[in-house]
Amino acid sequence: MKKRVGIIGGGIIGCSLAYYLTFYEGIEPYVIEKDQLGSGTTSKSAGTVSLLDDSIPEDLFDVRILALRTYIGMENESKGSVGFNDIGTLAICPFTDCGRQSTEFVQKGVEMSKKNGFTAEFFDNGNALKKVVPDLSVEEVAGGGYSIGDGWFNATGIATTFAEKAKSRGATILTRTKATRALMTGKRVTGLETTRGTFDFDVVVNAAGPWAHEVGRMVSQELPVMHTKANVFILKPQSPLGYDLPMLKHPRFYTKTEGAERVFACRAHLTMDLSQAQDAGFFEPDNLPLAGGTDPSALDYLTSQLANSIPRLTESSVVSDYLAYRMESKDYLPILGESGIPGYILAVGLGGNGVIFAPAVAQDLSKYIATGEKGELLRKLEFTREGRF
Repeated sequence: MKKRVGIIGGGIIGCSLAYYLTFYEGIEPYVIEKDQLGSGTTSKSAGTVSLLDDSIPEDLFDVRILALRTYIGMENESKGSVGFNDIGTLAICPFTDCGRQSTEFVQKGVEMSKKNGFTAEFFDNGNALKKVVPDLSVEEVAGGGYSIGDGWFNATGIATTFAEKAKSRGATILTRTKATRALMTGKRVTGLETTRGTFDFDVVVNAAGPWAHEVGRMVSQELPVMHTKANVFILKPQSPLGYDLPMLKHPRFYTKTEGAERVFACRAHLTMDLSQAQDAGFFEPDNLPLAGGTDPSALDYLTSQLANSIPRLTESSVVSDYLAYRMESKDYLPILGESGIPGYILAVGLGGNGVIFAPAVAQDLSKYIATGEKGELLRKLEFTREGRF
C-alpha cells in the first residue's frame, strides 16, 4: 500500500513538496488547491532570490544557494518557465539601524557566494556603491555588497512548473478544490473532506500560506503565526535611469526592476512590528483584491526611505499597487514538520521567503514524510523551538 499524502495549498511550497515526494517509492502525493496553482501569496511574491540580503540568517545560507541553483536549472531546462531576471543584488549597509544586514553580515555573504561559484564583491565605503547605482545617496552608508548572477523569478511560474513535473511523475493535482474538514480517527488525522469528495490520507500537510489559520482550525490547532502586509508599489521614473538597476536591498525596503522603465518597491518584511495593528494581525485573504488595497501610510514610508537612499525615485509616478498578506512567526522563520497531532504536518509561516525556502523545505519535508528522518532544516525550524511565539 502506498502512503497517501494530502497537501493543502497549491502555492510554491505545496507544489515543490509534491514534486520532491514523487522521488520516494510508495508515496502518492495529492495537492488540494481551492483556486488555481500559485494564485495566493505566491502570485504576489516579488520572487527575489538574493545572495546578500538579510531575509534569512547566515546559518541558512545553503538554503539560498539551493533555491538559486534549482530555479536556474529549471529555466535552463525550459526557457521562460520560471522567468529568471538575473539583475544581481546591491545590498546596502547603513551606519545605523542596519539590523541583520550589517557590513559583517554582507561581507560573509560575499565570501560564501564566492565559495559557491558566484561572482560577488564587498565595498567598504558608500562611495564605491555609486559605481553600481549612480543615483544612490551614500551619506549614511557604511558599505555594501554586490552580487552578480542572482535575481528574481516568476513565483507562480515556479509553482506551476513544480506541479507539472510532479504530475508527470504520478502526483495528483486538484485545483478548484477546497478542503472543508479534516477527518479524524481518535486524535489522528486520517483524511480530508473536500468540495470534490472525501479522501483518505496517511499524512496531511498544511501548506496553505495565509490560509494556514483556517486549515489549522480544522484540527483544533491555533498556530503561533499572524499576517503581515506587503504593500507593493510599481513606480515609473520621470525619465529612464540610464543604467541597469540591480535588486536594491536595504534593511528598510527593497526595489527591483519590473519590466521596461518600471521599478517595484516594497517595505522590508523584517521591519514589521508584529505588535502593531497597522503592520500585523489576522486578516481575511479571500477578500484581497487583485490590485489596490494598499495603505496610504505604506507609500509615505517608502517615499521617506527612498528620499534618503535613491531620491530620484521619489519623482516617479505610481503605475499600480497591490497588497499581499504574508504569514509570519514571531522570529520571522517558518514552522516545519511535526505539529503535535499525528498525521498532520506543518509547512507554515514562510512569510516573504517562500521562494527562497521552497526547495530546501520540500526536500527535508519529503524525506521526513517518506522515511521519518529529520534533516537539519526541520530540526532548526520545528514547531517546538523557542522564539516562534
